[in-house]
Amino acid sequence: MISNADNKRLSMMQPPLEVSADFVVHERIGQDLMGYYGRFPCKIESCCLCYVVSGRLKATINLGEFDVMAGDFVVLLPGGFLQVKEVSDDTLISFEGYSSSFLKKINFWKIISPIMQYAIKNPVFSLNEEMGNFYRESFSIMTKAASFGSSFMTNSIAESALVVAIDMLAGAISHDMVKGATLKNSSRDQTIVGEFMQLALENYRTEHKISFYAHEASLTLSHFCNVISKTTGMTAQNIIMNLIIMDAKTQLKSTDLPVNEIARTLGFTSATTFNRYFKTYTNMTPQEYRNSSD
Repeated sequence: MISNADNKRLSMMQPPLEVSADFVVHERIGQDLMGYYGRFPCKIESCCLCYVVSGRLKATINLGEFDVMAGDFVVLLPGGFLQVKEVSDDTLISFEGYSSSFLKKINFWKIISPIMQYAIKNPVFSLNEEMGNFYRESFSIMTKAASFGSSFMTNSIAESALVVAIDMLAGAISHDMVKGATLKNSSRDQTIVGEFMQLALENYRTEHKISFYAHEASLTLSHFCNVISKTTGMTAQNIIMNLIIMDAKTQLKSTDLPVNEIARTLGFTSATTFNRYFKTYTNMTPQEYRNSSD
């Protein structure tokens, strides 16, 4: 039997951003669902593509805060974090989600590579009207296709839908159909940042030292750090720190795991070290944050 205390705890838990099937598509998601992701950062397990049909919302995605408006296209990569801070009553979003297990079956990071450098740092793309109509219509078509059932909506069709969505976005950026977005595929620095962010999202729980990432990039530590700082405006260490802190906050608010167990999942050898690290960057101990209303 579930106690009243357990019911209260379960009602406050943040649902993970993971889809229930290999491929999920919805033509119109409203304010109510978006509100589920507002209490604290949520770990993104899937790849999610979202087109804002109407309304507006304010959200923290990975390491930045964004005002998302009607006509915007949002790319949420697996391993990142999402927190919806505000959402208007008239918000409607079209959505495609690809599960973490499905992404392992396909060459996901190659598919996403044309826009990955930009999507990690600035995942909100402001489309012109022509491209907005394209995505609105494509989500509508995929929703109708999904209604035929899983025997029709095969994994190959889902993979093709992802490829088309990403390639069209890359093409739109190249042809100035996305406000303020430019792709610099020839830039070695941008490539290094993209590779670092992919590695960081996959390894921050076990690899805290920047020397690991510099080695993987086949660069000296000083050169690697200079490139990351110059290109992103953040130090590589701060990027890793932000990922660790967001993950810690998610676990502290959404689970009953003891602090020492959360410390272990994040690669810390002791709760004391984790407590000191967490307080350095948040001015609160993990337990104080867990008990707070933030």
